[in-house]
Amino acid sequence: MVRIRVIHASKLLAVIAAAALAVALASLAFRSATARAENGRERAAVLAAFSFWTPPPMEFELPGETEGRLTWTAPDAAAEPTRPRARVLIYHTHTHEAYAQTAEDPYEETEPWRTADPSHSVARVGAALAELLEARGVEAVHDTTDHESPGLSTAYVRSLDTLMGYDQAGFDLRIDLHRDAWDRSLDACAYVGGRRAAQLMLLVGDGGSYDVKPDYEANLAFAVRLTERLNAASPGLCRPVMVKNGRYNQHVGTPSILVEVGHNLNTLEEALRAMPPLADALCALLTER
Repeated sequence: MVRIRVIHASKLLAVIAAAALAVALASLAFRSATARAENGRERAAVLAAFSFWTPPPMEFELPGETEGRLTWTAPDAAAEPTRPRARVLIYHTHTHEAYAQTAEDPYEETEPWRTADPSHSVARVGAALAELLEARGVEAVHDTTDHESPGLSTAYVRSLDTLMGYDQAGFDLRIDLHRDAWDRSLDACAYVGGRRAAQLMLLVGDGGSYDVKPDYEANLAFAVRLTERLNAASPGLCRPVMVKNGRYNQHVGTPSILVEVGHNLNTLEEALRAMPPLADALCALLTER
């Protein structure tokens, strides 16, 4: 009587997989040895030692239980899973807001503490933030459209048009970057690394009387987390979050925040000094997704 030994498919696959792994390890050993050979004589010795071995390509086909074949390819040890980069939009509703002039770096004013020169207005601060985010692996789109002309009172209408020109699904955060106006309640400055820097503040709109309102709770939660992270790294750098009765175009996408960078008695240099810690905090929050 002829006896037929039945091997379950799962066991067969396990045996084949173990054999494939052994082949892969032998192949890796051969390649490693040849790679370490520093000259022709050493390489010849390695080839002689492995004369019994013809390294296969690092791909093996295993028979499956269904039609076709299962294919296993040796993984690339250097390869790491990739994820899409976080993407931020930076723009300026009040594009002409500027800082205190200095003798070393004057600018032409359109009116006190305002200029159409983007190298001295909040547009310059936005450009610095965009560069710092890019250096940290976050994609930054910096829109420098002038929204103040022909009149400051209708600037939010024009900045909304700018926002609507973008595919908002492509952004993880929208920042409307401004400069605040000084009053007696504000500190002259904050300090970063022992040097004067403009103090920051995040503003969130609750939607006010608008029919289409922003996701105020989500925007506020993001702003609070960002404020806490900023102050943990640089105590006093960020004032408490301000909530105002309006929407500030924050209904276009979530999260959206308005960032006040200093006030009109700060210098541009002090404003720029606050950008590295802001970029660090933003990068940390955005990569936690």
